[in-house]
Amino acid sequence: MPTPPPKSPFRCPVCGFVQLEPPHLISTNCRSCGAHYLAAAEGVRSSGVTELPSFIGKKLEAGKPVHCLKCGRTHQVSQKAQSTICPGCYAPIELIEVNITAHSSRAVDTRGLLKIGAKGSLSNPWIICGSARIEGAFNGHLRCEGEVRLNMQKPSTGRITADSILVEKRATIECSQPLEADRITIQGTLRAAIHCNGIIQILNGGCLEGPVTSRALVVEKGGIHVGECRIQPPVPPPEPTFEAAPPEEITSTGEA
Repeated sequence: MPTPPPKSPFRCPVCGFVQLEPPHLISTNCRSCGAHYLAAAEGVRSSGVTELPSFIGKKLEAGKPVHCLKCGRTHQVSQKAQSTICPGCYAPIELIEVNITAHSSRAVDTRGLLKIGAKGSLSNPWIICGSARIEGAFNGHLRCEGEVRLNMQKPSTGRITADSILVEKRATIECSQPLEADRITIQGTLRAAIHCNGIIQILNGGCLEGPVTSRALVVEKGGIHVGECRIQPPVPPPEPTFEAAPPEEITSTGEA
C-alpha cells in the first residue's frame, strides 16, 4: 500500500488558524472560522516565517480558548467553530456534542457535551469532554472540564476526573476505579472510592459506600455514608518571600 504524501500547514488569512492539508491544495475552508481561501494566496502557506496580513481597521470576532490536554497548549478559535487542530501537536479537537448510542471504541476529544445513552458503551483510554451525561457503560479514563452527570444502573470500570460530579437520584453505580473531582453531589446510590478537592454532599435519599478523602463531607438528613472518611484541611498558600536588600555603601568625603 503506497504511503500517502505528508501534509503541509496552511494558515487562514482571516483568523490565522493553521491546519494541515495536502501539499498540492488549491483552496479550502478554515476549520476554525469557516472562511474559504485559496492556498496560493500570499501568507497562506506556513513554511518558515510567514507574515500575516494586517488586521488594522477590521472588526474581529472574539474567540474562545481551547486547551489541548496532550501538549498543554491553549489557542483561540472562532465562537462558531465545530472542530480545530492544536497548533502545538496537531491533535484534532472537536467542539460539538458527541452522542454514543451503540458500542464504540473511538477516541473522544471534544469541548462539547458527551452523551452515552443507556444502550451505548464507550471503550477507549482517551476520553475528554467539556461536560458529560453518562447512562451507559464506559471503560477508560474520562477527563471532563465541567460537570459529569451519572445516571447509570450498572457497574462501571471507568475512571473519572472532573470539575464536578453529580450522581442522579435514580442511579445505582458501583465503580471499580476511583472518582476525582473538586465537587461531588450524591442523590442516588454510589459505591466507589472518592478523592475530592472540595465538598462532598450527600442529599436526602443519597447513599455513598466507600472510602472518602475530601476537604469537607456534608450528609443531609436522610443521607447515608458507609466507609472510612478522611478530611484534609485546605493547604494554605505559600507565604511570600522577600529578599533582603543589599547594604548601601556609605562613602565619606573629608577636606584636607
